[in-house]
Amino acid sequence: MEFVNKYASMKPNATFLLLGVLGLYACGGGGNASGELSEPITLQADSIAVEQILAPGQITVKGDVALILSQKTDTVFYAYGLPDFRFLYKQGVRGQGPDDFLMGSMVSCPSRSEFAYYDIYGRTVRLFELTRKGFEKKWEYRVNMRSCEVLSVVNDSIVMLEKHDWNTKELGVYAYNGRSGKITDSLPGLKTYIKSTRIGYTLSTMLNRYSLQGYGEHFVVSYQLMDRIEFYRVSPQGKIELVAEVGNAELPESVKNYLKVDTENPPGGDRWKTPSLENIRFYYGEGGYACRDYVFILDKDGRPLEQEKAKNDNAAPEKMFRVYSWDGRLLARLRMPFYDGFYQLPFAVSESRKTIYAINPEKDFEYVYTFSYDF
Repeated sequence: MEFVNKYASMKPNATFLLLGVLGLYACGGGGNASGELSEPITLQADSIAVEQILAPGQITVKGDVALILSQKTDTVFYAYGLPDFRFLYKQGVRGQGPDDFLMGSMVSCPSRSEFAYYDIYGRTVRLFELTRKGFEKKWEYRVNMRSCEVLSVVNDSIVMLEKHDWNTKELGVYAYNGRSGKITDSLPGLKTYIKSTRIGYTLSTMLNRYSLQGYGEHFVVSYQLMDRIEFYRVSPQGKIELVAEVGNAELPESVKNYLKVDTENPPGGDRWKTPSLENIRFYYGEGGYACRDYVFILDKDGRPLEQEKAKNDNAAPEKMFRVYSWDGRLLARLRMPFYDGFYQLPFAVSESRKTIYAINPEKDFEYVYTFSYDF
Protein backbone atom coordinates (compact mmCIF):
# COMPACT_ATOMS: atom_id res chain seq x y z
CA MET A 1 0.00 0.00 0.00
CA GLU A 2 1.40 3.39 -0.94
CA PHE A 3 0.85 6.60 1.01
CA VAL A 4 1.50 10.03 -0.50
CA ASN A 5 2.28 12.89 1.88
CA LYS A 6 0.59 15.99 0.47
CA TYR A 7 1.58 18.09 3.48
CA ALA A 8 5.37 17.87 3.44
CA SER A 9 5.71 21.65 3.30
CA MET A 10 3.55 22.20 6.39
CA LYS A 11 5.05 22.70 9.81
CA PRO A 12 5.44 19.31 11.54
CA ASN A 13 3.57 18.79 14.77
CA ALA A 14 2.37 15.98 17.00
CA THR A 15 -0.80 15.42 14.96
CA PHE A 16 1.04 14.78 11.70
CA LEU A 17 3.72 12.76 13.44
CA LEU A 18 1.04 10.39 14.67
CA LEU A 19 -0.77 10.30 11.34
CA GLY A 20 2.45 9.62 9.48
CA VAL A 21 3.35 6.65 11.65
CA LEU A 22 -0.14 5.18 11.89
CA GLY A 23 -0.90 5.51 8.20
CA LEU A 24 -2.76 8.53 6.84
CA TYR A 25 -5.99 8.42 4.87
CA ALA A 26 -7.84 11.44 3.57
CA CYS A 27 -11.55 10.97 2.93
CA GLY A 28 -14.87 12.93 3.14
CA GLY A 29 -7.40 -11.77 30.09
CA GLY A 30 -4.71 -13.87 29.14
CA GLY A 31 -0.97 -13.70 29.70
CA ASN A 32 1.28 -10.80 28.82
CA ALA A 33 2.01 -10.62 25.11
CA SER A 34 5.38 -9.00 25.79
CA GLY A 35 6.22 -10.78 29.04
CA GLU A 36 9.53 -12.58 29.50
CA LEU A 37 10.77 -13.19 25.99
CA SER A 38 13.74 -15.14 24.79
CA GLU A 39 16.34 -13.44 22.62
CA PRO A 40 15.31 -13.22 18.97
CA ILE A 41 16.91 -15.53 16.44
CA THR A 42 18.67 -13.57 13.69
CA LEU A 43 18.11 -15.22 10.32
CA GLN A 44 20.73 -15.11 7.60
CA ALA A 45 19.65 -14.14 4.10
CA ASP A 46 20.55 -15.90 0.88
CA SER A 47 19.48 -14.55 -2.49
CA ILE A 48 18.23 -16.08 -5.72
CA ALA A 49 18.36 -14.09 -8.96
CA VAL A 50 15.07 -13.51 -10.79
CA GLU A 51 15.37 -12.72 -14.49
CA GLN A 52 11.76 -11.82 -15.19
CA ILE A 53 10.79 -8.13 -15.10
CA LEU A 54 7.92 -7.75 -12.66
CA ALA A 55 6.57 -5.50 -9.94
CA PRO A 56 5.92 -7.91 -7.07
CA GLY A 57 2.98 -7.12 -4.85
CA GLN A 58 2.40 -10.47 -3.15
CA ILE A 59 3.97 -13.89 -2.91
CA THR A 60 2.50 -17.19 -1.72
CA VAL A 61 3.89 -20.71 -1.50
CA LYS A 62 1.79 -23.74 -2.36
CA GLY A 63 3.59 -27.06 -2.18
CA ASP A 64 6.57 -26.86 -4.53
CA VAL A 65 5.34 -23.73 -6.33
CA ALA A 66 5.92 -20.08 -5.39
CA LEU A 67 3.41 -17.72 -7.00
CA ILE A 68 4.10 -13.99 -7.33
CA LEU A 69 1.39 -11.43 -8.10
CA SER A 70 2.87 -8.66 -10.24
CA GLN A 71 1.20 -5.27 -9.91
CA LYS A 72 2.01 -3.40 -13.11
CA THR A 73 2.73 -5.98 -15.80
CA ASP A 74 0.27 -7.16 -18.46
CA THR A 75 0.56 -10.70 -17.11
CA VAL A 76 -0.47 -10.88 -13.47
CA PHE A 77 0.99 -14.12 -12.06
CA TYR A 78 4.51 -15.56 -12.26
CA ALA A 79 5.13 -19.12 -11.01
CA TYR A 80 8.45 -20.50 -9.79
CA GLY A 81 9.49 -24.03 -8.82
CA LEU A 82 10.94 -24.72 -5.39
CA PRO A 83 13.49 -25.08 -3.93
CA ASP A 84 15.67 -23.47 -6.64
CA PHE A 85 13.10 -20.80 -7.63
CA ARG A 86 13.31 -21.79 -11.28
CA PHE A 87 10.85 -19.90 -13.50
CA LEU A 88 7.94 -22.13 -14.59
CA TYR A 89 5.37 -19.93 -16.37
CA LYS A 90 3.38 -16.73 -16.32
CA GLN A 91 -0.42 -16.65 -16.55
CA GLY A 92 -3.42 -14.37 -16.07
CA VAL A 93 -4.30 -11.39 -18.28
CA ARG A 94 -4.70 -7.97 -16.73
CA GLY A 95 -7.98 -6.62 -18.07
CA GLN A 96 -11.74 -6.36 -17.64
CA GLY A 97 -12.83 -9.60 -19.30
CA PRO A 98 -14.76 -12.28 -17.40
CA ASP A 99 -11.64 -14.33 -16.67
CA ASP A 100 -9.20 -11.41 -16.49
CA PHE A 101 -7.58 -9.86 -13.43
CA LEU A 102 -7.97 -6.11 -13.03
CA MET A 103 -7.23 -5.12 -9.44
CA GLY A 104 -7.19 -7.45 -6.47
CA SER A 105 -5.09 -9.59 -4.18
CA MET A 106 -4.34 -13.18 -3.31
CA VAL A 107 -6.01 -14.29 -0.09
CA SER A 108 -5.17 -17.16 2.20
CA CYS A 109 -6.79 -20.55 1.66
CA PRO A 110 -6.14 -23.88 3.47
CA SER A 111 -4.63 -25.92 0.67
CA ARG A 112 -1.19 -26.92 -0.60
CA SER A 113 -2.41 -26.97 -4.20
CA GLU A 114 -4.92 -24.07 -4.42
CA PHE A 115 -4.81 -20.30 -4.21
CA ALA A 116 -7.60 -17.74 -3.89
CA TYR A 117 -7.95 -14.30 -5.45
CA TYR A 118 -10.28 -11.44 -4.50
CA ASP A 119 -11.24 -9.00 -7.26
CA ILE A 120 -11.88 -5.61 -5.67
CA TYR A 121 -13.89 -4.07 -8.52
CA GLY A 122 -15.98 -7.14 -9.26
CA ARG A 123 -16.18 -8.09 -5.55
CA THR A 124 -15.66 -11.74 -6.47
CA VAL A 125 -13.70 -14.52 -4.79
CA ARG A 126 -12.12 -17.08 -7.13
CA LEU A 127 -10.37 -20.31 -6.18
CA PHE A 128 -7.78 -21.88 -8.51
CA GLU A 129 -6.06 -25.27 -8.68
CA LEU A 130 -2.31 -24.59 -8.94
CA THR A 131 0.25 -26.91 -10.54
CA ARG A 132 3.76 -26.57 -11.94
CA LYS A 133 2.22 -26.24 -15.43
CA GLY A 134 -0.54 -23.69 -14.82
CA PHE A 135 -3.67 -22.97 -12.82
CA GLU A 136 -7.38 -23.50 -13.45
CA LYS A 137 -10.45 -21.94 -11.82
CA LYS A 138 -12.52 -24.26 -9.60
CA TRP A 139 -15.23 -21.92 -8.33
CA GLU A 140 -16.22 -18.28 -8.01
CA TYR A 141 -18.83 -16.25 -6.13
CA ARG A 142 -19.64 -12.62 -5.46
CA VAL A 143 -19.36 -10.84 -2.11
CA ASN A 144 -22.48 -8.73 -1.60
CA MET A 145 -20.89 -6.31 0.87
CA ARG A 146 -19.32 -2.96 0.10
CA SER A 147 -16.20 -1.39 1.63
CA CYS A 148 -14.75 -4.74 2.59
CA GLU A 149 -11.73 -6.92 1.92
CA VAL A 150 -11.46 -10.70 1.99
CA LEU A 151 -9.11 -11.95 4.70
CA SER A 152 -9.15 -15.70 4.05
CA VAL A 153 -11.09 -18.62 2.61
CA VAL A 154 -12.29 -20.98 5.36
CA ASN A 155 -13.87 -23.60 3.08
CA ASP A 156 -15.78 -23.72 -0.21
CA SER A 157 -18.61 -21.58 1.17
CA ILE A 158 -17.28 -19.52 4.12
CA VAL A 159 -14.87 -16.58 3.79
CA MET A 160 -13.68 -14.07 6.36
CA LEU A 161 -14.23 -10.38 5.57
CA GLU A 162 -13.03 -7.16 7.14
CA LYS A 163 -15.04 -3.98 6.62
CA HIS A 164 -13.73 -0.40 6.68
CA ASP A 165 -16.37 2.25 5.97
CA TRP A 166 -14.87 5.71 6.35
CA ASN A 167 -18.24 7.45 5.92
CA THR A 168 -20.12 5.57 8.64
CA LYS A 169 -16.93 4.83 10.65
CA GLU A 170 -18.00 1.18 10.66
CA LEU A 171 -15.29 -1.39 11.34
CA GLY A 172 -15.89 -5.11 11.54
CA VAL A 173 -14.74 -8.67 10.92
CA TYR A 174 -17.37 -11.01 9.48
CA ALA A 175 -17.80 -14.66 8.56
CA TYR A 176 -19.66 -14.68 5.25
CA ASN A 177 -21.35 -17.50 3.33
CA GLY A 178 -20.60 -16.88 -0.32
CA ARG A 179 -23.15 -19.44 -1.47
CA SER A 180 -26.10 -17.90 0.36
CA GLY A 181 -24.82 -14.32 0.39
CA LYS A 182 -25.43 -14.03 4.16
CA ILE A 183 -23.30 -13.08 7.15
CA THR A 184 -23.04 -16.06 9.49
CA ASP A 185 -21.23 -14.34 12.39
CA SER A 186 -19.27 -11.23 13.31
CA LEU A 187 -16.47 -10.28 15.66
CA PRO A 188 -17.62 -7.60 18.12
CA GLY A 189 -15.50 -5.38 20.33
CA LEU A 190 -12.63 -4.44 18.00
CA LYS A 191 -10.56 -1.86 19.84
CA THR A 192 -9.85 0.19 16.72
CA TYR A 193 -11.38 3.60 16.11
CA ILE A 194 -11.79 6.02 13.22
CA LYS A 195 -11.02 9.56 14.36
CA SER A 196 -11.48 12.74 12.33
CA THR A 197 -9.55 16.00 12.44
CA ARG A 198 -10.69 19.24 10.78
CA ILE A 199 -7.97 21.35 9.16
CA GLY A 200 -10.12 23.17 6.61
CA TYR A 201 -11.46 19.76 5.57
CA THR A 202 -11.93 16.46 7.37
CA LEU A 203 -8.94 14.16 7.69
CA SER A 204 -9.76 10.67 9.04
CA THR A 205 -7.32 8.25 10.60
CA MET A 206 -7.64 4.78 12.04
CA LEU A 207 -6.38 4.78 15.63
CA ASN A 208 -5.02 1.57 17.16
CA ARG A 209 -5.19 -0.14 13.80
CA TYR A 210 -5.58 -3.91 13.91
CA SER A 211 -3.88 -6.49 11.71
CA LEU A 212 -5.52 -9.75 10.64
CA GLN A 213 -3.84 -12.97 9.55
CA GLY A 214 -5.86 -16.06 8.70
CA TYR A 215 -5.43 -19.63 7.47
CA GLY A 216 -8.44 -21.91 7.00
CA GLU A 217 -10.47 -22.07 10.19
CA HIS A 218 -7.97 -19.94 12.14
CA PHE A 219 -7.36 -16.22 12.31
CA VAL A 220 -5.58 -13.83 14.64
CA VAL A 221 -6.10 -10.15 15.54
CA SER A 222 -3.19 -8.01 16.77
CA TYR A 223 -3.25 -4.31 17.60
CA GLN A 224 -0.89 -1.47 16.84
CA LEU A 225 -1.12 0.57 20.05
CA MET A 226 -1.89 -2.06 22.69
CA ASP A 227 -0.11 -5.20 23.82
CA ARG A 228 -2.90 -7.52 22.72
CA ILE A 229 -3.27 -10.57 20.44
CA GLU A 230 -6.47 -12.61 20.04
CA PHE A 231 -6.73 -16.07 18.45
CA TYR A 232 -10.01 -17.26 16.88
CA ARG A 233 -11.44 -20.33 15.20
CA VAL A 234 -14.25 -20.41 12.62
CA SER A 235 -16.55 -23.43 12.45
CA PRO A 236 -17.49 -25.03 9.09
CA GLN A 237 -20.86 -23.27 9.45
CA GLY A 238 -19.20 -19.88 9.93
CA LYS A 239 -19.43 -19.35 13.70
CA ILE A 240 -16.54 -17.47 15.38
CA GLU A 241 -15.03 -18.71 18.65
CA LEU A 242 -12.29 -17.11 20.78
CA VAL A 243 -9.54 -19.71 21.36
CA ALA A 244 -6.84 -17.77 23.22
CA GLU A 245 -5.79 -14.26 24.13
CA VAL A 246 -2.49 -12.80 25.26
CA GLY A 247 -1.71 -9.34 26.55
CA ASN A 248 -3.86 -6.59 28.05
CA ALA A 249 -7.55 -6.23 27.25
CA GLU A 250 -7.65 -2.52 28.17
CA LEU A 251 -6.52 0.34 25.96
CA PRO A 252 -3.46 2.17 27.33
CA GLU A 253 -4.32 5.42 29.11
CA SER A 254 -2.33 7.41 26.55
CA VAL A 255 -4.58 6.13 23.75
CA LYS A 256 -7.74 6.72 25.82
CA ASN A 257 -6.64 10.32 26.44
CA TYR A 258 -6.08 10.88 22.74
CA LEU A 259 -9.55 9.55 21.93
CA LYS A 260 -11.17 11.90 24.45
CA VAL A 261 -10.03 15.06 22.66
CA ASP A 262 -12.49 16.48 20.12
CA THR A 263 -10.12 17.22 17.26
CA GLU A 264 -12.98 18.16 14.91
CA ASN A 265 -14.16 20.96 17.21
CA PRO A 266 -11.26 21.64 19.59
CA PRO A 267 -11.56 24.15 22.47
CA GLY A 268 -10.75 27.65 21.30
CA GLY A 269 -10.74 26.52 17.69
CA ASP A 270 -7.07 25.51 17.86
CA ARG A 271 -7.05 22.55 15.48
CA TRP A 272 -3.29 22.12 15.85
CA LYS A 273 -3.44 21.50 19.59
CA THR A 274 -3.47 17.77 20.33
CA PRO A 275 -3.14 15.63 23.44
CA SER A 276 0.27 14.38 24.48
CA LEU A 277 1.65 11.49 22.46
CA GLU A 278 4.61 11.02 24.77
CA ASN A 279 3.50 7.68 26.23
CA ILE A 280 2.01 6.11 23.10
CA ARG A 281 3.82 2.91 22.13
CA PHE A 282 3.74 0.61 19.12
CA TYR A 283 3.33 -3.12 19.62
CA TYR A 284 2.31 -4.93 16.43
CA GLY A 285 2.45 -3.77 12.83
CA GLU A 286 0.60 -4.53 9.63
CA GLY A 287 2.05 -7.45 7.76
CA GLY A 288 2.52 -11.10 8.57
CA TYR A 289 1.89 -14.54 7.18
CA ALA A 290 -0.41 -17.36 8.23
CA CYS A 291 0.53 -21.01 7.82
CA ARG A 292 -1.17 -24.30 8.65
CA ASP A 293 0.52 -24.70 12.06
CA TYR A 294 1.58 -21.19 13.05
CA VAL A 295 1.36 -17.48 12.24
CA PHE A 296 3.99 -14.75 11.80
CA ILE A 297 3.11 -11.39 13.41
CA LEU A 298 5.13 -8.22 12.84
CA ASP A 299 6.58 -7.18 16.22
CA LYS A 300 7.13 -3.48 17.01
CA ASP A 301 8.33 -4.41 20.52
CA GLY A 302 6.40 -1.70 22.38
CA ARG A 303 8.59 1.09 21.01
CA PRO A 304 7.72 4.71 21.92
CA LEU A 305 6.35 6.89 19.14
CA GLU A 306 9.54 8.95 18.76
CA GLN A 307 11.67 5.82 18.53
CA GLU A 308 9.38 4.32 15.88
CA LYS A 309 9.53 7.56 13.89
CA ALA A 310 13.34 7.61 14.11
CA LYS A 311 13.52 3.94 13.09
CA ASN A 312 11.48 4.62 9.95
CA ASP A 313 13.55 7.70 9.10
CA ASN A 314 16.81 5.79 9.51
CA ALA A 315 15.48 2.76 7.58
CA ALA A 316 17.05 0.21 9.92
CA PRO A 317 17.63 -2.92 7.82
CA GLU A 318 15.63 -5.52 9.72
CA LYS A 319 12.17 -6.67 10.72
CA MET A 320 11.17 -8.58 13.83
CA PHE A 321 8.45 -11.23 13.86
CA ARG A 322 6.81 -13.26 16.58
CA VAL A 323 5.70 -16.74 15.64
CA TYR A 324 2.69 -18.16 17.49
CA SER A 325 0.86 -21.46 17.35
CA TRP A 326 -2.88 -21.15 16.69
CA ASP A 327 -3.61 -21.85 20.36
CA GLY A 328 -1.61 -18.78 21.44
CA ARG A 329 1.79 -20.29 22.35
CA LEU A 330 4.81 -18.15 21.49
CA LEU A 331 7.15 -20.37 19.47
CA ALA A 332 9.93 -17.98 18.45
CA ARG A 333 11.03 -14.43 17.76
CA LEU A 334 12.77 -13.97 14.43
CA ARG A 335 14.84 -11.04 13.18
CA MET A 336 15.10 -10.67 9.41
CA PRO A 337 17.88 -8.41 8.05
CA PHE A 338 17.68 -6.75 4.61
CA TYR A 339 13.95 -6.55 5.08
CA ASP A 340 12.65 -3.27 6.39
CA GLY A 341 10.94 -0.08 5.42
CA PHE A 342 7.83 1.68 6.60
CA TYR A 343 5.50 -0.12 4.22
CA GLN A 344 4.54 -3.75 4.20
CA LEU A 345 6.78 -5.90 2.03
CA PRO A 346 5.74 -9.25 0.56
CA PHE A 347 6.97 -12.56 1.95
CA ALA A 348 5.74 -16.15 2.17
CA VAL A 349 6.62 -19.19 4.26
CA SER A 350 7.17 -22.82 3.31
CA GLU A 351 6.56 -24.87 6.47
CA SER A 352 7.81 -28.09 4.88
CA ARG A 353 11.13 -26.48 3.91
CA LYS A 354 11.27 -24.16 6.96
CA THR A 355 12.11 -21.32 4.61
CA ILE A 356 10.88 -17.74 4.28
CA TYR A 357 10.81 -16.25 0.78
CA ALA A 358 10.93 -12.44 0.76
CA ILE A 359 10.92 -9.78 -1.92
CA ASN A 360 12.04 -6.22 -1.27
CA PRO A 361 10.74 -4.03 -4.13
CA GLU A 362 12.08 -0.93 -2.36
CA LYS A 363 15.59 -2.38 -2.61
CA ASP A 364 15.56 -4.15 -5.96
CA PHE A 365 13.45 -6.27 -8.31
CA GLU A 366 16.13 -8.76 -9.24
CA TYR A 367 16.34 -11.08 -6.24
CA VAL A 368 14.25 -13.23 -3.97
CA TYR A 369 15.71 -13.48 -0.47
CA THR A 370 15.48 -16.75 1.44
CA PHE A 371 15.73 -17.20 5.19
CA SER A 372 16.01 -20.67 6.73
CA TYR A 373 14.62 -21.10 10.24
CA ASP A 374 14.37 -23.85 12.83
CA PHE A 375 12.29 -23.74 16.01
